[in-house]
Amino acid sequence: MAYYNREPEITNIIKSHERRANRMLQHAQSSRLLEAFNKIWVSIENKELPNFVSKNVMDFNVADIKSEINDWIKDLKDCQENARRKFESMEDPSPEDIQKRNNITSDVVLLISQYENLKNGLDQVEQDFSNVARTHRAPMREALTDISILYNSVNHVKGDFSDYKNVSVYVHGIEDSGNGFYESVKEAAQKGDLIIYVPNDGGKRVYRFIDKDGIIYEEDSYEKIKKVDTFNTNGRLHIVYDTEYMNEHRQATSDDLAEKLNEMGLMNDTTKIDMFGHSYGGRRSLQFAMDYPDHVRSITTIGTPYDKNLLAIGANRARWIADNAAGRNTTDTSDYLDFNEENKNNDNGKDYSNAYTDMDSEAMTEDINHLKSANPEVYQKLQKMDITAAAGYRTEDTVSFSPYYTASGKHKINSDDIVSVESQHGEILGDLIDEKPEIEVKGSGVTKPGHIYEVEDSEFIDLIREVNKKEAE
Repeated sequence: MAYYNREPEITNIIKSHERRANRMLQHAQSSRLLEAFNKIWVSIENKELPNFVSKNVMDFNVADIKSEINDWIKDLKDCQENARRKFESMEDPSPEDIQKRNNITSDVVLLISQYENLKNGLDQVEQDFSNVARTHRAPMREALTDISILYNSVNHVKGDFSDYKNVSVYVHGIEDSGNGFYESVKEAAQKGDLIIYVPNDGGKRVYRFIDKDGIIYEEDSYEKIKKVDTFNTNGRLHIVYDTEYMNEHRQATSDDLAEKLNEMGLMNDTTKIDMFGHSYGGRRSLQFAMDYPDHVRSITTIGTPYDKNLLAIGANRARWIADNAAGRNTTDTSDYLDFNEENKNNDNGKDYSNAYTDMDSEAMTEDINHLKSANPEVYQKLQKMDITAAAGYRTEDTVSFSPYYTASGKHKINSDDIVSVESQHGEILGDLIDEKPEIEVKGSGVTKPGHIYEVEDSEFIDLIREVNKKEAE
């Protein structure tokens, strides 16, 4: 820009804007903000603004700064309008008057363009800061939860459910909710058990108690359940847990689950938790066990992709197809960002990590191997847990022809159409898996695969019942 040929009106406006910019930068103390302004100011004034940054923080509201810049743009437009009116009021403008009007118009157009570029740069600064903040927020949240658990333990703080010694926690997979598990748990629960369904859609918790005579009481608060004459805490507590976001990353689920269980009084020295997970919920359950091994007694999964999953890889890398053609929600995520660059994707400038990025970039064996090297004591605790990895399979009618015979009938297909049996059995996890049962499920193809029917299968419900009974004994 030819800043040396500016008219005095434009020069005065820019000096005013520069003073206001310096005040904002001095208040914000952000080197990234200074960088965004200087990128524009070098084009405007052929110089950088003074560096008032003595610490590298971000203490400003982007909307407020944009509003300020919009005021600057208005100043320029008013100047242009005043110049136009003055020119049009002249009866016989001179060549100098014409040149002055043209100079102001040209400078205003160019300056407004620069200010618009500055606003776009501020959006990027805000997004970059947001991405960095989310990366560091998760470890901080985990640390605060750990401190809260320690505080409750040292000070013998009891929650509403501290009296329960046997607790089952059920964690669903991606593109799902806990409702399927809730229906299955209602069948698997025994007399004396209490079921709590914890929805994360803003709905109220559901409390379902089965007394010694098999009579079912269902209320919307624990206080109401405790008023039942036959109520006691001798049975098992079943917690059907909904993730806040369906496709949130397993670490986000682990952090949130620990926080909720601690609030309920279940992260203590005596309560033992038996985890049940379907599909990606199995990875979430194993993550929780790695984070809090002293609180987990067993893990039972079905249909869990312990290694990388081909469908998730495809959905993560071609999410526009998965979302529009297959109705997926591949960018649905919590406010969580993994440190691992490979476990990230980007949606309009926002970096995110979720179940899809996780199953694209990491097999659970990688985390287990890191754990084995960095914290062998925790790995040993995992080895002592009862870990069952059930696989769903299906059968279909097939016909075989040969020159010598024809055979037809139902034949076993070693897949639930979504996750291979090898992955469901956690073959990559080595000696951590104790049992590998297989359960025949209905369903066929990719649109209605056997995978979605695994939780409701009667054999899996029997498995839940058996595990709960064995672990309590």
